[in-house]
Formats: sequence, structure tokens, C-alpha cells
Amino acid sequence: MPGLRLLLLLPLALLMSCQMVTRAPAPGWQLERMDIVSRSPAFGGTVFEGGGAYETVVAIAHMRIDPRHPANRDIADIDKAPTAGGWVRYKADVVILRPRDAANASRVLLVELPNRGRKLFPQMVNDASGMLATAADAGNGFTMRRGHTMAWIGWQGNIALSGDGTLAGTDFPIAASAIVGASVEESVFNNHEPEGSMVLSYPAASLDQSGATLTVRPNARAPHTVVPAASWSFKGPSQIGFVRPRGFDAGAIYQFTYQARDPKIMGLGMAAVRDITRFLRHAPDSPLADIRPDATIAVGVSQSGRFLRDLIWQGFNADMVFDGAMPLIAGSRKSFVNVRFAQPGRYSTQHLDHLAYGDRFPFSYAVTKDPVSGRSDGIFARCQRTRSCPKLMHVDSSLEFWQGRASLVVTDGAGSDIALPANVRAYLMSSTQHMAASRSIAGFCKYASNTAQQGPAVRALLDRLVDWVRSGKEPPDSRFPRMADSMLTPFERGAAGFPDLRGIGVDYPGVINELDGYQVHVPMVDADGIDIAGIRLPDVAAPLASHTGWNVRRRGYAEGELCDLTGASIPFSATPRAGDPRLSISQRYPTRIAYAKAVALAARELRDQGLLLQEDVDRYIERARIDQRVNP
Repeated sequence: MPGLRLLLLLPLALLMSCQMVTRAPAPGWQLERMDIVSRSPAFGGTVFEGGGAYETVVAIAHMRIDPRHPANRDIADIDKAPTAGGWVRYKADVVILRPRDAANASRVLLVELPNRGRKLFPQMVNDASGMLATAADAGNGFTMRRGHTMAWIGWQGNIALSGDGTLAGTDFPIAASAIVGASVEESVFNNHEPEGSMVLSYPAASLDQSGATLTVRPNARAPHTVVPAASWSFKGPSQIGFVRPRGFDAGAIYQFTYQARDPKIMGLGMAAVRDITRFLRHAPDSPLADIRPDATIAVGVSQSGRFLRDLIWQGFNADMVFDGAMPLIAGSRKSFVNVRFAQPGRYSTQHLDHLAYGDRFPFSYAVTKDPVSGRSDGIFARCQRTRSCPKLMHVDSSLEFWQGRASLVVTDGAGSDIALPANVRAYLMSSTQHMAASRSIAGFCKYASNTAQQGPAVRALLDRLVDWVRSGKEPPDSRFPRMADSMLTPFERGAAGFPDLRGIGVDYPGVINELDGYQVHVPMVDADGIDIAGIRLPDVAAPLASHTGWNVRRRGYAEGELCDLTGASIPFSATPRAGDPRLSISQRYPTRIAYAKAVALAARELRDQGLLLQEDVDRYIERARIDQRVNP
């Protein structure tokens, strides 16, 4: 019912008295009220075996926190936020997907930290769209068949409240005092239009061009060329327009540096995730009160995986809000959130935003010594002191080694392995790209994108994580390349073992997303260019192509630079061909039955290791039986 108020200033003492766990929520926050915008059947009323029918609850949480409380003092500029009665107020979207009948609930709460407001975890684990309306939106229905509840909590301060469940946004205050500071925008347009524009993350403090600079360069290693002031102008305080100079192609990097004003208190996003999850778990008026979760797991995909690592590092899980965590495809990076003039959407790649705020020590969960600064730290440093570290599975694709410096998760940056904490597992989804492509397209990349699947690995690992959190059952050992077993190597072709495919027009990259002062490595590959270490799903264990975690930009688009978050699938030829040292499909699999047997063997081996579910074994075998790329 629109406007329904679930809660009117729930006292902290009441929250503490109704807990189901021994660790009490820290003081310093309150949910003033939760407005339920809608409550409706999910997935067109589909009934799932095991979980029954589901419903979607869309709400807006009205929150307030005490800026003086020690748990909140590390929020950047919180001391400069406007207050009323000593409290800082903000709002956040909340979307809940839960079983309608409490008897069907697993009592596992999966909190996905939205990626730019979007629901990405259903795409990975349910092969779904991220929408919740129709039967088709459920995909394979995996989490619903398990009876799990999911929640999405708005945390990104530059995503507006939606109130309709499509995006999870926020309404955060701006620092009250007049603050001016430097801000930088960077863009690659990937088109040949004669003019360009940039929307600024923060309004300009002045429209005087003398206080701002626009530059262009062909790649991140090249010197900046200043664009003359006559060729660009402010289109208002929040946008510039310019004529693109000649001599630079569609992949050129444009950087605008200016004096900005009105920074938002972006770090409130960490408090929002912490405090709204507390409410959902423990409050008697929570929409989940009848299915009180006994295990709460945070998941984040890409941007939100980086944010999750940052949230843990900065101590926002200090009272064990999350029992478990699964940062997906985050690499070694953290986020650009809890600082003045934050830009939560920015992240580092080899070509664009090569150095972003999150590219700094610590990189690993283990407490280690930084070879550059000499100081010691780790993602788990604070939570180890407060004994509040979640059981965590760090899951990366091969691309994170090329673009996200994932080797720094398990090495000290000086070429030596480091031991992960006992409550951390690290898994490589071998030879996959950032998120699996649904179809092979090239765009401004030189090669077709990587279609090797990831969902089957994520489903199996989620089951293992739930078991680990609830019963302490140990999951499979980490499957991440290491220096000691020679599975981490410098990226150059000769060191990594990639086959020489220049005879068929395939160029191996000459660059990686390096970081000054640190040794960055990639997985060793076999004669097909497939990662040797990690979870080798049947797509890569019984391959029909060389699947890579890298791709390069094509001519006219900063040729030769790494191509954003895209890997490549380089198909095997049907029969032997000159210039290609790899076996052809006919040499590998004389018949489709032979191919199906190879797929079945790989799938069943992973199943027996606890890394693949039987339902996915069956899917792989069925697809292999009808795959038209293999001779009948």
C-alpha cells in the first residue's frame, strides 16, 4: 500500500531486545520509518519447487545517523553534513524478493549491493534478466528454488531514488559548508563524431575557463595535449562541450580537470548497507520478521564487489552484519566512494582511468607489508581486530588479472605468494571475461567477445558458502593461480605460454593494467591459450575455442590497447588450417558423441569436487549433444 509506514522511530533498545544473535547492533543509527511503495507477486505468480511463490516488496528507508558516534566518524565529511537535532538524515531504496509463505523460506538473506542501481547477481546465478515481474524474468529460478530471500539496498550517492523497484538509489545530503576542490573527469567516446561533451560529476565552482583544463591523448602512456580554450566551453555548471581535435582517433582519452563544489556525503552508502541490513535482520517490524534470517550473505558484482571489499576494509561490518560475503569479479581493487568528491562509478582499466582512487594498498585480505610504502594492512585488518570477519569467497574471471590486477589478491606485489586468512577462499573462473557474453560480438574490440559461462560456478560456490556460514562445513580449497606452482607468470607471450596465432591474424596483447611499484601477473595458459589453474568449467575444459581474459582494441579505436572489460573467443577451425598450431575440432572430437563424452567427463569431475551442481552437469551434457559446431 503506497505510503504505508512500517516503523515510526524504532528505538534502539527495542531493536536490541528482539535480536536473534548475541552481537548487538552498535548505537548511532535509527530507521525513522520504512515506506512500503508496493507489495506484489513476483515472476507472474510462478511457484518454485522448494521455495513456493515469491513476492516483491519495494520500499524507501528513511534513515538517520549520529555523526559523532565512533562507528560513523570515518564517513568522509560527515562532520560537515547538515543536521537536525544532531542527526544526519538520508533515504535509500530497498527492494526485497522473498517467499510469500514463511514455511518455504530458507532463512538465508542474500543482500546484493546494486551495481549502478542494477540487479546483476540474478544474471549470474539465475541466468535471469534482473527484473522481477514475469515468469521469464526468473531464469532458471535457482535462488528461488533454494528458498533464499534477496534484498537490494541503495548505496550509490549519485543514483537517484527510483521508488519503483527498477533501480536502487539514494537521497544523500550535500556537505553544508562551502567546499571547493579539484575534480577530474575522463572519457573515451569510441565514435568518430566531430564534437563531444562531458557531464560533470559535480557542478563547477566557476564557469571561468582559466580554472579548468581539457586534454586529450591517444593512450594512457602518452603525454597530454591541451585542447585550446577556444575549442571547448561550459554548457552550464554540470556539462562541457568541445570540438574534438584532429589527429586523434575514436579511442582517444579526454580528461577534464576543474574546481568543483557541493560534494555529496557518498560514504553514507556504507552506513546505508550496514544499518538497513541490521534492520532487515533484527527488527520486529522488518518485512522479514516472519522469516528471521539466520544467515546473511553480502554479494557484489564488479563495481559493487569492489565496494564490498572496501566496506569490509573500512570497518563497516564491525558488528557482524554479514556472516558471509562473495565479491565477484572485483580483482584487487576497492571503490571510489568514501572520500570527498567521490565518483563511485569510476574504476581502473589499462586504457581508461588507468589510475583510479581504489587502486591502492591493501589489495589482499591478508595483512601484509606494502613494498612501496612499507606500511602493513589488509582488507581483513580491522575485522580481525574486532573478530567480525565474514566467511568470504573471492571469485574472479581471467579478465581481472589483466584489467584488475587480481594477482595482488594472493601475492605481496614483490613477486611472492601470501597466505590467505583461514576464512577466505579465492577462485578463478578460468578463461572467462568480466561477465560472460550472451553472444560473440566484436564492436570496437578486435576479436569476438568471450562466451564461456560463469553461472554454473557461481551457483555451486553459493551453495558451498551457505553451508560454510550455517554449519561450518569447509568449502573446496581455493582455486587461484599461485607463484609457487608456476601458475602466475608475467603477461608476455613467451612467459604465459599463449600459442602463436599471428598466422591466423590474432595479435597477443603488448600491454597490461600495470601499477607502478608492484609486480602484476596473469594465469599461465596451456597450448590452446586456456588458463590452467582455477575452476575449468566444461566450456574451457572441453573447448571449441581459445577463451581469453583479454581483448584488444581494433584500428581506429586506440588499436592494441586492452579492450575494456571484454575477453575473446578465438574459435578452433573445423579442420586443420595453415598458420594455426591448435588442433582443429575434427582432430579433437571426431564425432559429436566424442565431444559430449569430453564435456560429461569434465562436468562430473567438477561435481565430485563440489564445484558444479548436478543440474548443471545435465545442462552441459544436453547442450553438447546438440552442438552444431561439432561434426555429427
